[in-house]
Amino acid sequence: MISFLRRHQKSIFAATLAVFFGGTFVGFGGYWFTDRDLQGAVARVGKVKISYQRLMTHVNLYADRLREKGTDLDDAKLTQLKREMLNNMMVEELLAIKADELGLVVTDEELSRDIRATPAFVRNGQFDQDTYFQAVRSHFRVTPQEYERDRRKSIKTARLKSLFHRVAKISPAELREIYAAVNKGSMKSFEKDKESFAARLQQQRALELINHCLRQMQSQVEIQNLLDRVEHGV
Repeated sequence: MISFLRRHQKSIFAATLAVFFGGTFVGFGGYWFTDRDLQGAVARVGKVKISYQRLMTHVNLYADRLREKGTDLDDAKLTQLKREMLNNMMVEELLAIKADELGLVVTDEELSRDIRATPAFVRNGQFDQDTYFQAVRSHFRVTPQEYERDRRKSIKTARLKSLFHRVAKISPAELREIYAAVNKGSMKSFEKDKESFAARLQQQRALELINHCLRQMQSQVEIQNLLDRVEHGV
């Protein structure tokens, strides 16, 4: 696994950053499916297989968000997005394994609140079960049971990321010391900059903790990226 992490370190942690500080995306629109085997595994993380269909659902939902913000996506950008999204999903699976090791649990009540608060499942101002069933089947292309399993996992990994973020908190003394080092001893703008500087520093440290966590898992988890094999037979 370590060779995979080395080859894909930049893209993996760029993707992790997006998930770490980004929200859940739920958007419906035109989908970009190909004639590939949509059930074929494009990655394996431990015992978990990531199917081509699952990958493309995530890609299309995220692409919709980008288009809504005015981003033009040609085929090259979509291909890059697909690779980054797969890397991101693989990292999420690794973090889910770590969350389980730490005993993090999402109760049925917590899962229910999350689903009921999802705007895509609301009709006339309140959660609608028929809308929920239709949405997960037609847009997410999964059963409600599969969707709930994935949401439970996402909530669990979000808690793990939140834990990393709390552990990465910078003390006032550390903040002053690092700020001085970065600014060659000058503290002239410290009061003005300290909040944004501390946030960036905490973010960086949290990602370093995630990186360290993933490296520690290298002897525990088998990981394969099969996207090129699935799409190009290589």
